[in-house]
Amino acid sequence: MHLRIPPPIVALIGILLIFLSKDYILILYLHPHLQNTLSILFLIIGFVIIFSATKEFKKSETTVNPMKPETSTSLVTSGIFKYTRNPMYVGLTSILLASCFYFSSLLGIIVYVPLFILYITVFQIIPEEETMKGLFNDEYLDYCSKVRRWI
Repeated sequence: MHLRIPPPIVALIGILLIFLSKDYILILYLHPHLQNTLSILFLIIGFVIIFSATKEFKKSETTVNPMKPETSTSLVTSGIFKYTRNPMYVGLTSILLASCFYFSSLLGIIVYVPLFILYITVFQIIPEEETMKGLFNDEYLDYCSKVRRWI
């Protein structure tokens, strides 16, 4: 596994960068009501997606730990996994977007969120996919042909 930093920590680092740059670089100017609404909406969406994915993992009695995909005991394709192969990362991305709106960070939207997506794809998702191919072979390849990596 190439990953050394757990994905939630990567997201927290992103939120910290968004916070630290909020007053200096590329400030997002929105009506305060719209800004708060978008922030709350993306935060709720993110947590609902993560909760739904966790629930599906628990129901299938397989690991939720992104650091040890080799301990997966079953391929989860139900629930939210019908729409995205990586709902937890979609949820974390939504939470990052919520932070961007909350802190009025246009820089976060155009730099930090795409960097998070790139980092997670290269250092987490691609290694996970290789592990899943090894564990579940054709079943996983069939799933990949039907469901997108992100959304």
